[in-house]
Amino acid sequence: MNMPNLSLKLFVFFLLAMLSSTASSLAFAQQVEVSGQAKIIDGNIDKAREAAINQALNYASLKAGVNFNSQQTINQGNLTQDAFHIQRMGEANNIELVSEIVTKADITVLLRLNLQSQKVVQQCHSQQLKAAIMIPQATMRDRSQLRYGQLAKFEQALSQQYGSVINGLSNYSFAHMHAEEKLDHTNELINFKGNRIPSWLGEITDSQYILQPEVLDISTEPYQSSIFGLWNDYPERQINLRFTLFHGISGEKVWSKDYSTMAVWEFDRDETVSPSTQRFWGSEYGQAMNQLLQQSTQDIDNLLNCRPLLGQIVAKQGNRIIINLGRKNNVKMGDNFQIVLQQNIPDRVNLMRAVATKNRATVTIEQVSEESATAILEGVNSSGNIQIQDIVIKI
Repeated sequence: MNMPNLSLKLFVFFLLAMLSSTASSLAFAQQVEVSGQAKIIDGNIDKAREAAINQALNYASLKAGVNFNSQQTINQGNLTQDAFHIQRMGEANNIELVSEIVTKADITVLLRLNLQSQKVVQQCHSQQLKAAIMIPQATMRDRSQLRYGQLAKFEQALSQQYGSVINGLSNYSFAHMHAEEKLDHTNELINFKGNRIPSWLGEITDSQYILQPEVLDISTEPYQSSIFGLWNDYPERQINLRFTLFHGISGEKVWSKDYSTMAVWEFDRDETVSPSTQRFWGSEYGQAMNQLLQQSTQDIDNLLNCRPLLGQIVAKQGNRIIINLGRKNNVKMGDNFQIVLQQNIPDRVNLMRAVATKNRATVTIEQVSEESATAILEGVNSSGNIQIQDIVIKI
């Protein structure tokens, strides 16, 4: 059933308010080993070592939820603990540099972290389901910045890489890739080929969220020249990205965050660089950008961790329905879902407002495909009011 966007927002807000989650503390010890690699540029091994350690610590944050922020120093094979700012409910009691391999081209380090923590364990109503996130083509604030390096199809490559990171690292989502499709931001309600995002996501991609990447700044610092007028160093290049997450039913913005860093642009001044190649993503600049994608993936996971996943009924015949959640969402045969009806009531100016209506009808999953599932209504008497686009929540 169709309804104004404001009504959808109110409905989803009310529905989410009906659901709650609790948290409890659990003490645990954990040992994590992570490796990092970086290229050696201009023979600067110390800088390459720092970049490799930064990459390893970033992987540790994705594995164990540890966030590090600071410069690192090494003392007899141990990273000094007081050099770290650790943002976590707990601490790393020991961070050891296990090994270091240096070649002419790069350096590889292996770190071992012993973690002792009081971790908050969320008991979520969502039952660890995974949300489908649609990722369209990234947008560029200043397309003239693509001229340096001749970065053809950079927006598509960034979205493709982001989807690969989400699919490889996320615990609570997977990517629906639409890197060739642009979204039109000229209207307050984002449109795609004349359709509003909520209906387009539900009817075309079966996604629960849409994630829009935006490139704010990838400008390059000037080259440093020698006294003979020759270029003797690679320039620094900015990386400033913004990611915005929209809800797939209401279309409302539920999260947005900017990420920024700088990295050496280690390509020749007049070189044409393909952003879809491993050479680009394996460079210091590409790895720094990839780390920002990984950080945002972790942030989105934290957001989705206890946020209830709302599916929708996309087809109905008799007491049989099809929902837009499937095997990729971690739905299994025998799972039970509660149905929440959308009911429209007129307000004082005769606009239709959507409210969540309690309903005793439940469904049991009997068939599961990759991105949808078939269910049977339990209780024929309650099935008459159920319609396409009504909400389903796992119980």
